[in-house]
Amino acid sequence: MPVRAESFAVLVHRSIRKMAEGMKISRRSLGRIVKDKLKLNCYRVRKAAILAEATTKKRLERSKKLLQRTRNYEHLVTVFSDEKLFTVQAEFNPQNHRVLAETSEEAFANGKTIHQASHPASVMVFAAVCAAGKSPLLLVDQGVKINKEVYISQILEKTLLPWAQIHFNRRHWIFQQDGAPAHTAKLSQQWCETHLPAFIPKDEWPPSSPDLNPLDYSIWGVLQNKVNAKPYSSIEALKKTLLKEWDALSPDYLRATIDAYPRRLRAVIQKRGDRMEQN
Repeated sequence: MPVRAESFAVLVHRSIRKMAEGMKISRRSLGRIVKDKLKLNCYRVRKAAILAEATTKKRLERSKKLLQRTRNYEHLVTVFSDEKLFTVQAEFNPQNHRVLAETSEEAFANGKTIHQASHPASVMVFAAVCAAGKSPLLLVDQGVKINKEVYISQILEKTLLPWAQIHFNRRHWIFQQDGAPAHTAKLSQQWCETHLPAFIPKDEWPPSSPDLNPLDYSIWGVLQNKVNAKPYSSIEALKKTLLKEWDALSPDYLRATIDAYPRRLRAVIQKRGDRMEQN
């Protein structure tokens, strides 16, 4: 039965199994057609906000400038930072979560249904990384909103700066932060200009760019896979595991993650400011 590549443009929202059933052929046969005849691969759909034209333009222009700076190896003395929320619930992928059982009742008893709270207990953390190390993991008190005042007093003054001064020991370093309101606030930008040796101002970091922050494109995912492989009975238990797994991140892994930064800038430039493919 001839199968044309353009016919699959209508069917991409269905699984290979469902398409095979509709065509009345085996799943294996359809998989072979897709791979060998059509030269296509099957990708899982990723959720991402659509980038406006103005945003892609800024991503392109600013990525070019940042890439130019990496030629002087500035990325190796850049401290990348971010915040992330972790919950006491286990993370799971419903596409990969399966239970073998004879009845639905037995499957339910053995984990077929995953119960999750609508608003699980959680903790916000702040972290910073560079090619040669990482800051302490700051656990923000529950219920505390990270506004510009908290960001400056608790994160920049008490966590980031003391660590960086010891780590770099009077050597030059550069601070990176994303476009969160607390980061781009005039007061926060002024603090960075006054107290840090160098930083990337709000009009120089590409907007909507988690694909360019090592914490977003690699480190948070690795940490979450380790920390949220199981649920926790309390916030304290979650915090203990977070601190343990953060300390366990190896220097070689951190260096490799930072080394990927220039390549990712080039990928954004190649995409003309659009989102790069996740590797």
